[in-house]
Amino acid sequence: MDDPAEIDVEGRRCVLVVEDEVLIAMELKAALIDEGFRVLGPAASVDHALDLVSEERPHAAVLDFNLVGEKVTPVALQLKALGVPFVLASAVHATELAAHPVLAGVANIGKPTDPKRLVEALKAFQT
Repeated sequence: MDDPAEIDVEGRRCVLVVEDEVLIAMELKAALIDEGFRVLGPAASVDHALDLVSEERPHAAVLDFNLVGEKVTPVALQLKALGVPFVLASAVHATELAAHPVLAGVANIGKPTDPKRLVEALKAFQT
């Protein structure tokens, strides 16, 4: 697994995108690439996201909460165990998110996701 401190030869940090809606996933990916990030994924399921994380450790992640009927919490648990910071990009109400301890205190950028706000949240992890 790659060292999370590694930055690719072009100086880009890797961000995992976990989103099951194809158009939203592509918008997130494009916005992140435009801001100089390298995107891992997008992953549309928990299994796909976990497979990606087992192959490469990202610097940060953007997670949707609901993925075709499954919750993203196993991915959040794995990221937390690896020390990888993440934000949520979900329309799920804060009370439902609060029921999952791994998501406590995690910023939820919301849906529709404001790309500028998302990039600011991810860049805050770099300091």
